Amino acid sequence: MPDLPAPRAHRRSTARRIAWTAVRVPAFVLASPRAAVGGQAVMDGVMMRGPRSWAVAVRRHDGSIAVQHRELIGFAARHAWARIPLVRGVVALIEALVIGMRALFVSSEYAIEGVEAKFAAEEGGPGSRAEHAELGEVERAASMAASTAAIGAPVPLPHHEAAPDPDPDKLGTWAIIGAMVVAMGFSIALFKVVPVTLVTLLPIDRDSWWFVIVEAAIKFVIFCVYLLLVGQMADMRRVFQYHSAEHKAINAWERDVPLEPDAVNAMSRIHVRCGTAFIVWLFLVGLFVFRAAQVTFLEDANRWEIIATRPLLLPIIAGLSFELLRFAGKHADNGALRVVLAPGLWFQRLTTRECTPEQCEVSIRSLEEVLDHERRASAGVGAAGVADLPEDEYQVLA
Repeated sequence: MPDLPAPRAHRRSTARRIAWTAVRVPAFVLASPRAAVGGQAVMDGVMMRGPRSWAVAVRRHDGSIAVQHRELIGFAARHAWARIPLVRGVVALIEALVIGMRALFVSSEYAIEGVEAKFAAEEGGPGSRAEHAELGEVERAASMAASTAAIGAPVPLPHHEAAPDPDPDKLGTWAIIGAMVVAMGFSIALFKVVPVTLVTLLPIDRDSWWFVIVEAAIKFVIFCVYLLLVGQMADMRRVFQYHSAEHKAINAWERDVPLEPDAVNAMSRIHVRCGTAFIVWLFLVGLFVFRAAQVTFLEDANRWEIIATRPLLLPIIAGLSFELLRFAGKHADNGALRVVLAPGLWFQRLTTRECTPEQCEVSIRSLEEVLDHERRASAGVGAAGVADLPEDEYQVLA
């Protein structure tokens, strides 16, 4: 009897793999209704935030994990108007930026500590620190600025031996405002001025659909190239790994998986509430908002009038995008919604890298710190506290 050919292994085509992902991955990451915990990757660590507190855990140069925790009474918990639809999205975004900057400050202070320790070790001990006085506090702070500036973070303040544990509250209001102005200015120049300027140079009617479509396409390409370039930096690659560890820890908690490094590392690195997906939503929602402006008060507008309206309309776009995020969290079984969300979920692969169990251990420490505080606070918060608000008021970016 002639030998039968070995069965050929089944292989999905690229189109079938994309279709498989579009149908199944969004269903997996949308499965949990709990959305009260989110977070952010920082330098060698992870910040986690709940309704009543936030914590940042950082892997120090000696291998230990440092944890800083702060209680939080959100702006929406103190002001009813901040919970109005559309407004709440803008408030939540600003609050997330402020907390994120404080967490980045803490992580960059620990990073500077590691740089100082490295200098001392290379020269034979702590006594050699004086030999490097020429570096100065400003230079040592600036040594970490390249990686923090790439994600719009404030340049860290000098680290002092008298206060070895960085204080998040040390980053003052004006420092935060200044950092936000710089970050917003950079974003507006790169994602508003440049795309509008480029599209106005093309032979496209400024009152047509094609104008806003091409503008959105240019923004998207710039954003992709920016992430790809930033991802080549060693420090940022490590941040992207911790971004993955943050998602994995939240996914594990939402699915009642034990918060152990190996179990957490086996989870998906994709999450529906990721800030990267939120940015993709901003692009898509902005397309329709800009079109509405185009056919109402921007008819026959010149280039500078168009550019001026882009940042002015950003709060509306952010508010609408946030409402879509809330809707997504409550309608996980909606097939059409899964298709809409799929691009934002795929896009997270540019801002996450597969992490290690050791990095997951850091994200677990941060998450457990927040969860422990939430459990204790939930029993004791009274009439004026956060516990009076429905949990679904807290849709935190992950």
